[in-house]
Amino acid sequence: MPGRLLLALGRIFFDQAATWRLLAFSIFGYAFSLAVILSTLGLMDGFEETLKNGLRLSSGDAYLTHKNGFYQLEDSVLEEMQLHGVQAVSGLVQSEAFALREGMSKGVLVRGIDPKDFGNVTGLKIPLQEQSIVLGDVLARDWKMNLGDEVTLVLAKGHEGEKPQFITLKYAGSVRHGIYEKDSRFVYMNRPELQESLGLGSKINLGLIQFVKKSSENLEESVRSLDDSMGNPWYVKASWQEFSGLLEAVAVEKTSIAVVLQLIVVVAVFNVAAFLITLQSRKTREFFLLRAFGLPRKRFFVFASTLLLNVWLTSCVVALGLVKFFNYLLIHASWLQVPGDIYVLTQLQVKLELTDYLIVFGLALVWMIILGGFAIRKVKGQSLLTGLRQEFQ
Repeated sequence: MPGRLLLALGRIFFDQAATWRLLAFSIFGYAFSLAVILSTLGLMDGFEETLKNGLRLSSGDAYLTHKNGFYQLEDSVLEEMQLHGVQAVSGLVQSEAFALREGMSKGVLVRGIDPKDFGNVTGLKIPLQEQSIVLGDVLARDWKMNLGDEVTLVLAKGHEGEKPQFITLKYAGSVRHGIYEKDSRFVYMNRPELQESLGLGSKINLGLIQFVKKSSENLEESVRSLDDSMGNPWYVKASWQEFSGLLEAVAVEKTSIAVVLQLIVVVAVFNVAAFLITLQSRKTREFFLLRAFGLPRKRFFVFASTLLLNVWLTSCVVALGLVKFFNYLLIHASWLQVPGDIYVLTQLQVKLELTDYLIVFGLALVWMIILGGFAIRKVKGQSLLTGLRQEFQ
């Protein structure tokens, strides 16, 4: 019986196309406000995740350096790292250089790597061959590189009076880290060839570390523990340490913006409450006639509460669709690509966790209960006698 009564009330109140249009606009406005908050939070989470993943693609989970600069990875050092959950290590030589090609030049960070070890740590497959070079994706596109093109590196040996070293290599492909700075300035060559050019023997100056798969929080603890264990003269830092200030700023901004954007939800809920009051005003005669024929106030309260709950649920579903659509545009629409030299990343995407949905949708429901409840009380609180007088005046 209560279910049939709610359906009867629905047919009475929603018998005009204009009412359905007003409901659709109220739902879309409410859903759009939720989508704005979710997309904003997701962009910040996506920025953090994409940045960390990009740094891992270039430096693994952490990197190992020595206070003297160049060093050799001895067995005792490797054993100590394994005791702290280190799964793989890749030693490389990193040096600043100038890259020259057909009248173009650019300062680059050249890395001498073992492609197999480097791939095990970072997951990047570097297509190196003998006497070859691999460029970052942005640099390769800027220079319009083709396989087999020659690139000359100008290296300084670091000793006063020594002439710079010129190395001519053939372009073997490009690599994408996802971070503009690295994609525009990192170049790779075989480690033995760079060591020979710089006269280093078998020494390296940077070790890339991969831990057993862990969450970001546990990974930071593992890095600190290994750093404390290694002690002087070793230094172990997380791969995203160079951007730690930026990541902290993003976390603070995420909280601040989430609070400010609640105003959008409040405005949207006001629109839903106004829709409920407008619906009652348009159907004043039917509403008070039903009251006169014995419709309990409680039944109208249940009907209005069910209506608001359905508006909230529908808006949440529509908001999910809008967020997915916005994320699709971010990935595929060229006009939404951000300038990487300003925003660090060349592409953004929305990344959301279950807790983000629960917080946003939960707060939206709280606002709906508070403001929608006032609207229901306003309609419910009007006396039958007052309503009938107002209708038949």
